[in-house]
Amino acid sequence: MFQKWDWSLAFLKANPFDFTALPGAKHVTCEGMKKLDRQFSKILREATLSSHPQVVLFRAPRAEGQAYASSRFKYQGALPPFFSEGERFRAIHLRVPMQIEDAVNDFYTDFLDTLGMTRVREIVSDAIGELPKAEAWETLHKVLGGEELARAFWLLGTEESDAKQTLLRNYFLEGSSRTELRELGIARNIKRQDRFRVLAGVIQCLIGLAPSLDIHRHARVCLWIDELENLLCVDRVPFRELTQGIRDLIDRLPHFFTVFLRTDLVCSRVYRNVITLVLGRGLPERITDVIYFQGLTVDEAMHYVTERLNHRKYRLQTPRLETLPQTYPFKEEALRVLLEDLELRTTGNIHKQCGNVLNAAFHDNLFLQAGGGIINQEYVEKLEKSVIVPDDGREI
Repeated sequence: MFQKWDWSLAFLKANPFDFTALPGAKHVTCEGMKKLDRQFSKILREATLSSHPQVVLFRAPRAEGQAYASSRFKYQGALPPFFSEGERFRAIHLRVPMQIEDAVNDFYTDFLDTLGMTRVREIVSDAIGELPKAEAWETLHKVLGGEELARAFWLLGTEESDAKQTLLRNYFLEGSSRTELRELGIARNIKRQDRFRVLAGVIQCLIGLAPSLDIHRHARVCLWIDELENLLCVDRVPFRELTQGIRDLIDRLPHFFTVFLRTDLVCSRVYRNVITLVLGRGLPERITDVIYFQGLTVDEAMHYVTERLNHRKYRLQTPRLETLPQTYPFKEEALRVLLEDLELRTTGNIHKQCGNVLNAAFHDNLFLQAGGGIINQEYVEKLEKSVIVPDDGREI
């Protein structure tokens, strides 16, 4: 945890190693992250040019993957520039549940809660309203695989009664009593095996119900599923249900659908031994692309830290900086030593280690006056001998 130091003593406005994304579409980056961006941009560009489905396995450390998902998929302004029509790309960000008791139900409710049932109702209503009734019904029936679920979706999108909408909200989230089902005109509740069909129906409505494969008539939906390694904690039956459910979701949406599966199984040996177990038997066969983030080189990490230190959000401009290194409050060789000694140079580890050293320097009163102190190589090496927190995150 960072102290509230007087950052101006190091010609900084704030802690440059916090974990928040920088404001606006332009992010502090470096060649290593640009390589990652290029891989993602290639996949997303293909998504804009065709109706083909995509299942992408993204291997990256936890903090790195989550930060990347947050900065690239949670904020529309951070999408690649060729997504000029923002409404044509819809992103949904979820994670594999950590609770093993009812992973399928947790995944299902997390999905609906992420969108919100009010928004789900709008999505279904808009999709139905774009087509003649017969065409919309036919697509819903096909994706949902049954008349009762299709009827429930139709009511959700067309029913104007607030009382019935309340009943429908309960139907999709908690289940309905026999009396409520009769009032709605639906024969049965949603069963366990129906839950991924419901999710497929919501996503199809986001994509659009038109039978055409014209890319201009449909949106591309990207479902980002984080922390895939949590499947290792799920009991056998829920594990099989969850992986089969994700597979069924992919199979029910053969067009305009992209799935990113993120795992922190980055070690090649562990990855080869575990990935089939984690994904089940059928899911790996559906993977179309694999992205592997290996961390930054020392030079890339140097560039990343230098750019972040000098970003307008953090750097306090003063003529005195002209006589100091661009890496201030670090000497360049001190920063290089610090980054060279990181076993895995992810932005998460870089933030943690650089932040720890900067925090220690303030604690040791290296900055008694503005620009009067600097973190040199000897200081970094002294800290590394005593060390505070290793780069794998374990407390010593």
